[in-house]
Amino acid sequence: IRVGRHYDPIVSEFQGPSIIVLNSFSGGGAQADKLTTENHAQFNDILTWAHGKHLIKAGVNAPDLGRRGLDDRTNRAGTYYFSTLSTYLQGTPFLFTLQRGDGHVAFWEVVLGGFIQDSIRLTPNLTVTAGLRYDWQNYAPNYHNLSPRIALAWAPHNNRRTVVRVGGGIFYDRTGPNAIADTLLYNGQHLQNYVLEDPTFPNSLGVDDLLPGTVRFQGNLKIPYVIQYSAGVERQLHKGTTLSATYFGSRGVDLFRSRDLNAPLPPLYLGRPDSSLGVLREIESAGALKSEALEITLRGKVTSFFDGLAQYRLSRTYDNTGGINVFPANNWDLSDEWSRADTDERHRFNLLGSFHAQRYFTLGVKLSVHSGAPYSLTTGLDDYRDGVANSRPPGVPRNSLQGPGYADLDMRLAHEFLLKRARKDSPTLTLAVDSFNIVNHTNDIAFIGNLSSPFFGRAVAALPARQMQVSLNFKF
Repeated sequence: IRVGRHYDPIVSEFQGPSIIVLNSFSGGGAQADKLTTENHAQFNDILTWAHGKHLIKAGVNAPDLGRRGLDDRTNRAGTYYFSTLSTYLQGTPFLFTLQRGDGHVAFWEVVLGGFIQDSIRLTPNLTVTAGLRYDWQNYAPNYHNLSPRIALAWAPHNNRRTVVRVGGGIFYDRTGPNAIADTLLYNGQHLQNYVLEDPTFPNSLGVDDLLPGTVRFQGNLKIPYVIQYSAGVERQLHKGTTLSATYFGSRGVDLFRSRDLNAPLPPLYLGRPDSSLGVLREIESAGALKSEALEITLRGKVTSFFDGLAQYRLSRTYDNTGGINVFPANNWDLSDEWSRADTDERHRFNLLGSFHAQRYFTLGVKLSVHSGAPYSLTTGLDDYRDGVANSRPPGVPRNSLQGPGYADLDMRLAHEFLLKRARKDSPTLTLAVDSFNIVNHTNDIAFIGNLSSPFFGRAVAALPARQMQVSLNFKF
């Protein structure tokens, strides 16, 4: 059982109007005033029973029993959005947003689950595990979240140095608290998020001249789930060292995404169907995912002075949604959304281990190298006049651009001093020097795919440079 309380206030230094020039700069007031509170509890209980060839486990868990509160006072002075630096200099924003109304909401988020599992040792070299899990959460109308799972481990030879493993199952997701809070806040009665397209700058319009937006769950919303399956072979090379090769597959069903159902209609995209309403954000369960991977792993005491893990993974992941808060480029044409996932890194290699120089020192090594992630090419313009400047050139799919790879080497050099050499349980003093990103390699992130930005094709952030630390640890 775990209980906790979170209290997270944010107070802005300046409350003036904000100016955002897409992928160029932002200025003006922060307007980020918000108070988030949470009183929550978590509960887990598992019962294990061994009987004959059966090892039965059953349990219940509550990952989240929480009362969440939100006082949102963001964007009360308004924000102007400009597509490019030239439109900023001309004073012609493409969008103005403003929030008014009651930004306070409080709600309970309840997530419950339960499972039963039976591992049956059919023969000395064959074990089958089957189980069934149930997941439930409030604010989701779908209650049929049963997820069967099964796995098999078989050693074809008597020495059991080779083991074949196969398995598969269903795993359910959840909405998370932010989406619930959005549907309660922007329900037309509490907080109003007003939008105005092609505003004058600065403008003197009143709230009555702006269009309010709302957020809602899809009427037949389902909880997303992923079907995962794998098959692999593990071989013991010598005592304490194994080599394995495993294929992994995943299929995502009913994944979350957002869509504006009041976006201007094609082919001209001139006006919203409901002229009295702004953005009608509907959270849908209509996305999909397909992922495949091959993983080769060597682990254990590879030599007399090195033990650890080396792993190479070749993978490919495609989907048609960037997540529950992400809108498509065109709300009425989703054909170009199916593309590489945001997390699709084709090659990945990890090395984690320790070199032991008898009693002199221990050298720990962590090496991570992987391919770059993709990012999207956009025009930087609101071509579909839906208030979101994420339009792409015709025929260009999502995540069509390729970012650079990543490389990081961390090392730890340590020596342990025994304060009483005659005793095995002697107090010890460990002196260590750690270096993170020891070669000081620049790992750029946040690449700009906006064709209208002066930073197109460039990174605007990077992961930390080399860091060093010295530590002294006393154990008794």
